[in-house]
Amino acid sequence: MNFSFLFPGQGSQYNGMLKEHFEEFPEFSETIAEGEEFYKEKFQEVIFSNDPRLSDTYYTQPLLLLVSFAFVKVWKKHNCPSPKVSFGHSLGEVSSLLSSEVFHLKAALEFVQSRANLMIASKGSKKTKMVAVLGLDSKEILEIVSEKKADFLEAVNFNSPIQTVIAGNTDEVELLKPSLKKAGAKRVIDLSVSVPSHSSLMNIASTKLRVVLEDLSLGKAIFPTIHNVDSKVSLSSNEIKDKLAYQISKPVLWTDSMKKLKKYGLDEHLELGPGKVLCSLGKQNRVTGNFFSFDDIKVFKDKLNKYGN
Repeated sequence: MNFSFLFPGQGSQYNGMLKEHFEEFPEFSETIAEGEEFYKEKFQEVIFSNDPRLSDTYYTQPLLLLVSFAFVKVWKKHNCPSPKVSFGHSLGEVSSLLSSEVFHLKAALEFVQSRANLMIASKGSKKTKMVAVLGLDSKEILEIVSEKKADFLEAVNFNSPIQTVIAGNTDEVELLKPSLKKAGAKRVIDLSVSVPSHSSLMNIASTKLRVVLEDLSLGKAIFPTIHNVDSKVSLSSNEIKDKLAYQISKPVLWTDSMKKLKKYGLDEHLELGPGKVLCSLGKQNRVTGNFFSFDDIKVFKDKLNKYGN
């Protein structure tokens, strides 16, 4: 049990994701079908038909939740043990809580649907975007953003010492790019997301989401999840609800979370979702242990054989 789970958030999705997994493990189609029944949407078409809706928050959030959970279903079917600790980036925190049995699937889908709708409503008609800044210290980025005195421009994800995500009005983000590059940023990458998550623009959504959470019953976790907003484990249902609600309007403190992960001294870190963003961030944060992405079906099957029986 000397391993962690890592669950990715929005931006990790890609068209045709996990095709081999769907072909080999029936749990993937079965789990997506449960989401399709709840949403009354044809989710597999969105994944496998080069559909632009895959980057629409309303679709991205449930699809990432469902495919991450499908990994967990296969993992449990093979009698693999639970992780020592689990981390989820942004939406991935919900995937982690679902996988640890704090949520059951229907409640998680209800929550994610409300989460996405409230975030979309909070954004309104504003033209916004998010970018990842690589190769520049976060303190320097904060200074540059502050100097701009923009209407809406914020550092919202502190992913590693060399990667910070900025959200803002599209025109103000574009005007910021030359300053970032001049200061030494190696790359400024546009992210495939439709709302500026973890920014102050989501404050109203956070307040309304807390009301939604009040009506959801939560179970007892079978393994701990480290939260994005404070890099700590919650000890009560109310605390979990508070952190989930305010997570969407507060920065993701991933660097601090990775510092917490270091203290566990684990041998392996397993990323359950599409892509390998969190594996990359773990290495950037110099976390000890080996990182493995289950996006690679060979890696997934190797770990099932290693931990299962």
